[in-house]
Amino acid sequence: MDRDEAEELLRNLFVDPQTARQRALDVLVPDPDPALASIGHQVVGIVLRDLGDVDGALRETRTALRLARRSEDRDRTADVMATLGITLCAVGRMRDGIRQLDEAATMLDGVPLARVLHRRAYVLGVLLARFEESAADLRRARELVAGSHDQVWEARVLNLQALVDVKLGEVESAAEAFARFGEISASLGDRFGIAVAEHNIGWLAFLRDDLPRALEQYAAAAAIFDSMGTTSVDLVLDQVAAYLSGGLAQDALAVVESALVARPLQPREQADLLVAVAGAALAAGDWDRAASAADEGSALLRAQSRHIHRMDADLLSITARDRAGGRSALLLRRAQRVVDGMREARAPQLPQALLLGAGLASRVRSARAAALASDWLAEAASYRRAPTGSERALGWLAQARARELAGDPGGVLRACELGLRALDEQQATLGSQELRAGSAGHGAALAELGTRTAMASGDARQLLRWSERWRATALSTPVRSTRHDPEIAADLAALRAQRRRLDEARSDGAPSDALEARAGRLEQSVRRRLLQQRGSGETAQVLDVGALLTALREDDTVLVELTELDGVLHALVAGRGRVQHRTVGEAATAAAAVDFALFSLRQAARGRRAQLEAAGARLERALLGTALDGVGEERVVVCAPATLQSVPWGLLPSLAPRPVTSTPSARLWLRARASRPADDRRVMLVGPGLGSGGAEVPAVAAEDPRAEVLDGEAATVSAALAALDGAALAHVAAHGHFRGDSPLFSSLTLADGPLLVHDLQGLERPPHRVVLSACESGVMQPVGDQELLGLAAALLSMGTAGVVSSLAEVDDAATVDVMVALHARLRQGGGLGDAMLAAREAAAGDSVLAATAASFTVLGT
Repeated sequence: MDRDEAEELLRNLFVDPQTARQRALDVLVPDPDPALASIGHQVVGIVLRDLGDVDGALRETRTALRLARRSEDRDRTADVMATLGITLCAVGRMRDGIRQLDEAATMLDGVPLARVLHRRAYVLGVLLARFEESAADLRRARELVAGSHDQVWEARVLNLQALVDVKLGEVESAAEAFARFGEISASLGDRFGIAVAEHNIGWLAFLRDDLPRALEQYAAAAAIFDSMGTTSVDLVLDQVAAYLSGGLAQDALAVVESALVARPLQPREQADLLVAVAGAALAAGDWDRAASAADEGSALLRAQSRHIHRMDADLLSITARDRAGGRSALLLRRAQRVVDGMREARAPQLPQALLLGAGLASRVRSARAAALASDWLAEAASYRRAPTGSERALGWLAQARARELAGDPGGVLRACELGLRALDEQQATLGSQELRAGSAGHGAALAELGTRTAMASGDARQLLRWSERWRATALSTPVRSTRHDPEIAADLAALRAQRRRLDEARSDGAPSDALEARAGRLEQSVRRRLLQQRGSGETAQVLDVGALLTALREDDTVLVELTELDGVLHALVAGRGRVQHRTVGEAATAAAAVDFALFSLRQAARGRRAQLEAAGARLERALLGTALDGVGEERVVVCAPATLQSVPWGLLPSLAPRPVTSTPSARLWLRARASRPADDRRVMLVGPGLGSGGAEVPAVAAEDPRAEVLDGEAATVSAALAALDGAALAHVAAHGHFRGDSPLFSSLTLADGPLLVHDLQGLERPPHRVVLSACESGVMQPVGDQELLGLAAALLSMGTAGVVSSLAEVDDAATVDVMVALHARLRQGGGLGDAMLAAREAAAGDSVLAATAASFTVLGT
């Protein structure tokens, strides 16, 4: 290999690093020419560095430098010095590394100098966050490569320039540089560069609040890196940030924990990943893991002289210890150092540090701490004009807390409202129900402060509005149909077939590990595509209390909205043109009463002795207290917080003899009330007849000549979806499976496999009303802040007006009688609440029947 070929191998080694390394070992390293051997050892050193073999990288690079000096080639020597410099910096020896880079820069000019300037700019900008100095080196490097026709180094300079431009706030300039970098990489056939370009486009989308586009680009980049057998730590870090912004803490933690063990890591990479672990663990509520990872990362960053990045780790450590109940005075001293350092470095995490520090200072009783809290809140409030919704929300939260300290409740509520509006706009860009639900957690502090302030005002109407302001926002904007996405449809079909093979293997006692893994991969593919869907841009409407009261009066109905604040449950009773506030009791007492009631229902369904009356009375005391005193005989709609959605309301003594329904939010109830079926005549009964269950289908069909029946082997997923689309009333009698780990993969078992929540989201017109007679078909998972995921929640989010489903195990034979009574009342007219009342009345006197009827609940109307 001649010198030009060797230099070309060095220039293009990132196209295929392993092949370049092997060619260098086979051809260049043994060459007697010290210049060629120097290039060979340099190539091997760079590849080993990027694989995390730091000792091997330094050994090879020092050998390359020794050979370069022996060759008496000044350019060759300087180039290797630059590689040694960046390698030393990568292992944390910043002073030694920068000294090598500085010396190399004095020895060169032209394109060789540009290469050294690029490496030094990387250290200054990426590793040390000295962005202005980095930008200066890059401007000079760009001038040197201009017109040189060296596209490889032009691309590298452009990519790094764009990264630094973003840090300096020059986003449009960065977009242009990233685009040009991608074009050059594609023209060169550089797969590594193409992957980096996809990653960069995703990162810019994330900065612009376009989370679906960011996730799409990150997935594309990850696929290319995976095909190359490479793990990009930078991509992992950005994926973690994207997942956390969408409230998907467990996904973020899984990604970063996997990257920690995927391959040997450079100390810099290990430190960055540990900080990412801390952030993900903090979001997941694992304070111990967050604190230990943050401290371990901080120690590594200190050794690497990466002081700005260390402040991020320290901020996470302080936050974790604060949430674990650490001493505020001690943590405040640490927070002050972080705030001062971040302010000086203009770090993007400064508003979080200011808010954390202000919270700590407000709990320390001293004039100095009070002054600090006020000053920091004022500084953080300046971010309410920031470019992204999440940053603006932080700024408005700081403004709200500042107004709280100033004794200005009106100012608190205005700031909280504006902060939530910023998050409304951000949430409207998300097409995935899971992402919208998870991202709602970012508004929890604003909603809680607004609710607390409204409660202190004594204005019950205002309190109802604030109790509703951030409740079930992900369900309040209908999701878009996924029917026209062929890739999602193909993955769902493959997943269904795989699940059926898996069930058959398990029933036969055959090995199933490979089938399970394949099904898991298909689930992830479906989920990834759905997370990339864009939202409609439509934001959830704020509750109009006057319109609610008018609707309630017209329907002779009372709404009881339960809200929890500081561990205490409150009831807001709306009806007869007014809103009343009642304090109920401890939220923990209510949760325990719900658990006891569900246990009692399961016991009764199995024919065992159960204390249903006692369970109902306990529920009423714990959840309603005196809320229904003086209500009369009106219908009741109960709106409970996400943590109290599994309440069998028909078991409560005051509710059992009247039509009662529930709803995740008053706004959803208003939307359901206004909904009308596409076709009043269509009644669909779907029963695959698999094993036990579904016996009510022929019994109901025998009494309803209008009903269309889809049963037996004909009850496939595709046939059922066609039947459900646009139905006025759909009754699905199939076994259900709730997935607590991934609620949107909950399913109903039909003749050819599972009908998933994601399948339902492909309907063009959701059924107007749905009856799900399977056990536990109404179970929903609380996520984010006051959000729910599950089968019934998905139907509501699509626009279904009402869902009957069960919260507990039910007796199959008793279910037949309950469903026959329910359908008989529906044929006479009225809503689902009237129908469930009729079913409860028909079940009176038989403990199993009564327990079965009480296990079914109505969401909506």
